[in-house]
Amino acid sequence: MPGCYYYGTISDHTEVLRFLFERDECEIYESYSEYERPLRRFRSVEAILLKFEEQEKHGKKNQAVSLRLYVKNAGPGFAPMRVSLDPEKCGGASYRYAASGWGLVQFHLSDSKTDLESSHTNHNSLNRANKWSPTYPDLGSPSEWDFRMINRFSQRLIRQIKKRAVASLGSRAVLSGALNLWQHGYKLLPFDPQNDKITVRREIDCSRD
Repeated sequence: MPGCYYYGTISDHTEVLRFLFERDECEIYESYSEYERPLRRFRSVEAILLKFEEQEKHGKKNQAVSLRLYVKNAGPGFAPMRVSLDPEKCGGASYRYAASGWGLVQFHLSDSKTDLESSHTNHNSLNRANKWSPTYPDLGSPSEWDFRMINRFSQRLIRQIKKRAVASLGSRAVLSGALNLWQHGYKLLPFDPQNDKITVRREIDCSRD
């Protein structure tokens, strides 16, 4: 599954999302809809960032937003998949929708004002999709997807992420907002500034929010 793990905050994600909307090569959806609501397609950076303002069950703001990217003309017409739920476990809800498809690109964004989880993007390879297709027949045949086109798109996205890196922790790129947290003593999980060494490529203005 070709992909990239990195650390970024909302300010970092904003720049990468702007790149995606400016290129207009993909449609951007939430991974799962709210209970008994349609699956949302996002048409602006601002609409995606608002997801971080929504509250989870315990009243805290979301610290992660999970997206699926449908590369235009790289597969069958995209249609959300209805998923059945157990009403007893889901507050009476009986269904929701999922963005599912062998060629969709995952894009998981994390944010925090304190310790920060990594963000990542990845997607299936044709070999992996073929291996798992008998287990998930509802997804159709992987042969309907143009994995070369999907891989080229994915590589462009990864290059944009790495282009914005100002440091690295192991193999993970660190973008400027995340480096700011690190330099103020917060963890980029599982790394800890008290115990781990970061490789800084260029300095940033740590007075940024």
